[in-house]
Amino acid sequence: MSLLKHMLTPIIFGLMVMSYHSQSMAGSNIPENFNQPADKLVTGGQPTQAELAMLKAAGVTKIINLRGADESVAYDEQAEVEALGMTYSALPVAGADDVTVDNARALYQLLQGDEKVFVHCASGNRVGALLAIGAHDINGKPVKEALEYGRAAGLSSLEPKVKAVLADKIQ
Repeated sequence: MSLLKHMLTPIIFGLMVMSYHSQSMAGSNIPENFNQPADKLVTGGQPTQAELAMLKAAGVTKIINLRGADESVAYDEQAEVEALGMTYSALPVAGADDVTVDNARALYQLLQGDEKVFVHCASGNRVGALLAIGAHDINGKPVKEALEYGRAAGLSSLEPKVKAVLADKIQ
């Protein structure tokens, strides 16, 4: 079992179930306004300090922030995350122009490992966009499945951009 686990780690989402469980996640201490598109992946918008503590209690050990440097937050997120004993990483995705295959690959690199991770931007839209692109580009999922996965992670208004990126990738 351990050998199999190590063989699957490099393609962390390659064998993920692409279905989204829409039932409430209240029993798992994950804030209800966040998504859990995969067992070890939670996604959403900007967390509050209280939500960071809830994520920690739910077993999240790493926070990945996709917000751009010019997007202000009312507290020092990195300091708060580290004070809670979690790892903090930033991958600035400032808007639609940064929704690229390269940034999707960079996000998937940050997701390597076996820890439970929370990835966020302001709303979850950029998170879902990059995850959809990566599901297709890295894991070879058909476009329809990749988009479903992205939607489960928060993809909304950036869907046309994701479709354009995936169309360019197919040509």
